[in-house]
Amino acid sequence: MPYTRLPLADFKAKYAAFTTLAEPSYAAWAAEAEVDITDRYGSYQQRATELQTAHYLALQTIGMGAVAGVIATGATSFKSATFSATISDSVIASRAKGDLRSTPYGQQLAAIQRRLFGGPYLVGCA
Repeated sequence: MPYTRLPLADFKAKYAAFTTLAEPSYAAWAAEAEVDITDRYGSYQQRATELQTAHYLALQTIGMGAVAGVIATGATSFKSATFSATISDSVIASRAKGDLRSTPYGQQLAAIQRRLFGGPYLVGCA
């Protein structure tokens, strides 16, 4: 199945964290993802491109509503009434680098990449 960019409403329905995402931001980051994820992903191209788009948006905290304020401050812990959460140092370090481990979308994309492109590498002199 060839890749087709999801309409914004469908993207927001599938990736519920992006409740306040607007069309211009979605279009810009989806275009970036489409450059990175090509037909070499085969049948995974659709999912991989969507995940790359969500990863880019999450890194920028675009369209994430109230969650964005907490993330953007660099907070390492959050408490609300009886709920409390702490972000580990490794997550903070990954997020600072922007690598795929820094968002759940990137982690899912990394799993696809390992499945498609992982394997042993040959190293040596010719």
